[in-house]
Amino acid sequence: MLQVWNLDKKLSENHTFHLENISFHIPKGYICGLIGENGAGKTTLMRVLMGLYHASGNIVIDGHDLKLDEAAAKESLGLVFEEGFFQGEMSLEQIGIFYGQLYRRFEMEIYLSYLEQFGLDKKQKYKKLSKGMKTKTQFAFALSHDAKLFLLDEPTAGLDKHFREEFLRICAKLVSDGERSVLISSHITEDLDRIADYIAYMQDGKLLFFLPKDELCEQFWIATGEDYKCGLIPEEAVVYKEKNPYSTSVMVANRKRFPMDEALEKHTPDIREFMHYFVKGGKQNAETVAEKYLKK
Repeated sequence: MLQVWNLDKKLSENHTFHLENISFHIPKGYICGLIGENGAGKTTLMRVLMGLYHASGNIVIDGHDLKLDEAAAKESLGLVFEEGFFQGEMSLEQIGIFYGQLYRRFEMEIYLSYLEQFGLDKKQKYKKLSKGMKTKTQFAFALSHDAKLFLLDEPTAGLDKHFREEFLRICAKLVSDGERSVLISSHITEDLDRIADYIAYMQDGKLLFFLPKDELCEQFWIATGEDYKCGLIPEEAVVYKEKNPYSTSVMVANRKRFPMDEALEKHTPDIREFMHYFVKGGKQNAETVAEKYLKK
């Protein structure tokens, strides 16, 4: 569904925002979670994939090269991102009439039905909506023109718990026929734990790894227990060690290779824990761990 090769982008002289040699692909019928610290390059990558920023390298969306056949590639995209792109003075109904003209397969009836399903008034002006309601409007529009690849940048931020559940349910249903895929960037990692098939981790404009979520998490243990027992774990296996008031916790890489004291409690990290220990361990350590254990 999405193929990216050797993507490079420099947005400022001091390299504050940049992308460096990014390559990955998302098969049809899968959801990929894009994670990383603030400033890692996630939004920049999303904007390049949307065609808002130009970059060197190649992007193919549902078989259409974004540079050679931009109109067809963008026709395949369903977009939801924080800033939005609709004119604030328009009503939600006018948004469908105006922006729907940009998509050959847009269906006004489907759009209006999603507005109703999401509890939105088609007569209300876009600029008067809350952040969560604007996200719902974008999502309703994205679902109404037969998009094949959904690019969702922090889509669940500002949504109430009830609609977050509905949002995740719809995303899972979208890919169930094997003909659509989703790339979702989110700080709400429990959402990704629930629905993501792949995880892409970015740091300083680089893609450190792109792996199936289960395969990623199964590479690691989080071991908790007495500090001296955690200290016996070989240093080369330690991603980060964190001392707590009554115990010490360590994230250990390549867990099958490094045996640990049986007295230590061990569990597989979720995405939130993985992010926490990876970030705490420092950027250089994250690169080293990714290179040794996670690169394909």
